[in-house]
Amino acid sequence: MNSKGRRSVKEALQAYCFVAPFVIFGAIFMVYPICNQFVRSLYNTKWGGKTVFVGLANYMEIFTSPTYLKAIGNTLLFVVVAVPLLILLGLFIAGSIFDKHPIYVSTVRVCLYIPTIVSMVVMSTIWRFMLDSQSGLIKYFANIFGVRTVDLLAGSTSARIIIIIVLIIVNLGQCVLLYLAQMIGISKDLMDACRVDGGNRWHLFRYILIPLSKPTTILVFITDTSLVLKVYVVIQLLTSGGPNYATSTMMYRLYEDAFVNYNIGLASAMGVLMFVVTLVLISLRFITEKKES
Repeated sequence: MNSKGRRSVKEALQAYCFVAPFVIFGAIFMVYPICNQFVRSLYNTKWGGKTVFVGLANYMEIFTSPTYLKAIGNTLLFVVVAVPLLILLGLFIAGSIFDKHPIYVSTVRVCLYIPTIVSMVVMSTIWRFMLDSQSGLIKYFANIFGVRTVDLLAGSTSARIIIIIVLIIVNLGQCVLLYLAQMIGISKDLMDACRVDGGNRWHLFRYILIPLSKPTTILVFITDTSLVLKVYVVIQLLTSGGPNYATSTMMYRLYEDAFVNYNIGLASAMGVLMFVVTLVLISLRFITEKKES
């Protein structure tokens, strides 16, 4: 082997050595848990009980039980409503302030990001305190002004709306922060050219900010879809999946099956289904982006 060939082999070995730790840790902490989860979903596994192979029976129960079907429907509803609203609001807020005074931009950014860094338990507790039908903050002010109030968490539709609002408030700061980082880096020459050609703020949004922010939009879509699919604390502290399973989600059912009903096999099947749903939603977004390009 000549010196050029030895150099190529050496460079290839160096590259593999750099990549090897990530591949090993990825296989241990990502690939193995996913495969193990799928295997567990094929068994009827309960704490203190026997492990019995049941094949696809756990999946059949999920797709035939009204409770699980409602949880899947609620999860998809939250994703379909909350994620697009987060993207639209993030684009609008970031596009409205990115070229303002740095102090103003920093103030808005900090105010919006505070709910993101605050613990979800704390945020949910605050919302529970405000919405409590007996001694909540909304009830208190309503009594002062003589306005009749209703329990917003007792109705199916209103409870879903409250959950969506909380999800948006908690995750909006991260969206705005990502879009601001993208928009601040856009060349000012493009914006000046837009203004010289007679373009207004809408044209700036449509022809410059939105197209150049597509990579950030994909990132926001992936991260927010994952966060909304895994929502649990808000539902547990505000509604406990009610009323009548109106706010029960896939993650909530997974927790109930695993740590309340002690049915590990059924919980594993729900986890595999969540993984598939996440993969499908993200794949559809990438396919759409590829077709647009």
